[in-house]
Amino acid sequence: MSGYWSRSAKTIKETATMVYNADYLFRATEQTVAAVAAKEDLKKWVKGSDRDIGGFSDVWLDTTSSGHAKFHGYISQKLPEDTRFKRSGYAMIRTKDPQSDILSDGTWDSSLYRYLAIRVKADRRKYFVNLKSDTLIHTDIYQHLLPIRKPGHWETVIIPFNMFTLTSNSVILASQPTMASTNMETVGFSLSDRREGPFSLEFAWIKAINTNFTFGEVLRLSYYPEVTWKTDFDRLDKKL
Repeated sequence: MSGYWSRSAKTIKETATMVYNADYLFRATEQTVAAVAAKEDLKKWVKGSDRDIGGFSDVWLDTTSSGHAKFHGYISQKLPEDTRFKRSGYAMIRTKDPQSDILSDGTWDSSLYRYLAIRVKADRRKYFVNLKSDTLIHTDIYQHLLPIRKPGHWETVIIPFNMFTLTSNSVILASQPTMASTNMETVGFSLSDRREGPFSLEFAWIKAINTNFTFGEVLRLSYYPEVTWKTDFDRLDKKL
């Protein structure tokens, strides 16, 4: 019960902060989905790999001396002894399933925002960003390739929420229903690029954001063909 009231107090504080940071029409500008500034924050995450089913890949989630999270390990393509498995080699981390409190069921509403923003430093491997919304099928995950432009350097990656693709067990589904964006449950990263060897991805935070011209999927201003929004990534990297 003490955990319930502790979560409730934190939710009230975060809600007040979100309202304070909103514009005068109470349209949210950003929301921190996952912060990893302290080792305590990593208790809100879970990790897994093919070792859970008899494979040989290793995965760790640690904090760095700079106060960031580090998703790292070793991908092994060695098959489990169970002959039902024809391929192996994956690792993942994600936030834990949401816990309810006095104000909410613990999920977050991505429909208020246009983009998912991630402050990240990664190697040259192909990582995926994974979002879990409130779906009937537990294995349904919305995925998007993490577009790393500067391997080995910090950068801010921005992905539109409407660009995520629905998958189940890493297979893209033929039917692509709209994401239940009002009830987002978890966010995380995964790696299954069929390459043997070590991997490393650091991240500082994950946020849902709008620009000055957007409120979720709605434009804040009247549309003019000559007015478009284009991310100045170099400027944004220096700012964030």
